[in-house]
Amino acid sequence: MTTRAEILRVADGRSLGPGPIALAVDVGGTGMKAALFDADGRLVEAMTAPTPECTDSAAREIVDLVADLHAEFARTQPEHRVAEAAVVLPGIVDEATGTGVFSANLGWRNVAFSQVLTDRLGVPVAVSHDVRSAGRAEFALTEGMPENAAMVTIGTGIAAAVMVEGRLISAGGYAGEVGFSEVSVDTAEGPFRGPIEHIASAAAIARRYSTRSGTAVSGSLDVLAAMHEGDRIAAAVFAEAVDALGAMCAQLVAVVAPEAIVFGGGLSSADELLDGVDSALRSRLDFHRAPRIRRASLGPVAGLIGAGLLTRHR
Repeated sequence: MTTRAEILRVADGRSLGPGPIALAVDVGGTGMKAALFDADGRLVEAMTAPTPECTDSAAREIVDLVADLHAEFARTQPEHRVAEAAVVLPGIVDEATGTGVFSANLGWRNVAFSQVLTDRLGVPVAVSHDVRSAGRAEFALTEGMPENAAMVTIGTGIAAAVMVEGRLISAGGYAGEVGFSEVSVDTAEGPFRGPIEHIASAAAIARRYSTRSGTAVSGSLDVLAAMHEGDRIAAAVFAEAVDALGAMCAQLVAVVAPEAIVFGGGLSSADELLDGVDSALRSRLDFHRAPRIRRASLGPVAGLIGAGLLTRHR
């Protein structure tokens, strides 16, 4: 889980721009990150908390935790009274209505988070999607980012933020669900055809390696480490995932023509992933404009900073 120290390090020296004193909260699959920004858009303080498990009460527990974080900032930073807040969530999120439409990992459907949180905190609360929020931050704060870009985050699932001509695409919260894109790639076990999440998500990479090798691993970074140590099965599983990501990126290029594709998530730290995706993508393109494959600059703090930016662009 991302630490307070990491949040402070990444945000140091950055500014959201002038605006209201704001609370930003990023609800992740396993951990929640919160930040307090001053009227100049500078980070004042940060906190973290575990995300509730998937239960019928998860949505209510998240509202309670956001309220607790708000109260703790009020107690420790009384000179910075929150005037607006933004909360970013996993799953399908309709920003226009502030609704958490669906979260497979946390188990809610059609929760009016914006209204519930606004009533609870007593300040306006915007709601957005976590990956779309991460993209908002990367697109706004990374030097040289073109107006046509996509950000792909590889985690438990795979999702994307898509910007076309300077505008983030939401489509009622359904845009960017690229984890369900169907890809066809060859693997050591035979042809694979199915949703890319089943072969290239962090969870799928760990699962496929454990099944094929008979050695249980805790995550995809363990597979990457095994590959660096010369494990041929790890190398094959990783290469198959990279090829699938290249196929998915080719679909993105054909539909929205991004000039840059930014990768986030723990695996994006691997040069082998970026170089491999670039090669697999280019092998599938014809007349299309090949995008630049980039690594996210804000790491796991991007969604939190993107939540802060929401309070500047209402």
